[in-house]
Amino acid sequence: MEVNKEKVMILLQRRYGAVRELDRLTGELEEFVARNDEVSASMILDLRGDEMVKADQCMEELWQLGEGSSEIYGQLQALISSDLDTAVGESIEEKKIYEIRRKTQAIIDRLRQRDQRLSERLAGGKSFYKTARSAG
Repeated sequence: MEVNKEKVMILLQRRYGAVRELDRLTGELEEFVARNDEVSASMILDLRGDEMVKADQCMEELWQLGEGSSEIYGQLQALISSDLDTAVGESIEEKKIYEIRRKTQAIIDRLRQRDQRLSERLAGGKSFYKTARSAG
């Protein structure tokens, strides 16, 4: 048996779309926070939460593709969790999967930086990021 790579691509593309929207909303959130617009910031936070749920649902659906077959689960694990620095893909579908994952990861990395700036601006010394750095 083989994992349905087309379905994997579709779900990863959907997740990518949710992450891109999350990035866009985070940009808006930064603007609202800079203007001290708490009402708009609160609405954007709710929308961001919705996009996070969408991204998580895509990942859940992906992992469900492997339920019931350790062989398919292993293939999924390789496609979804492999190191993107070394992953090349043997087929066109696998190459596309890794390309989508790389684009998604680039946005996630940018989001982490934005979230860190927002958190430190809003929470100061109580920021999750300040706490994490001092613990490390």
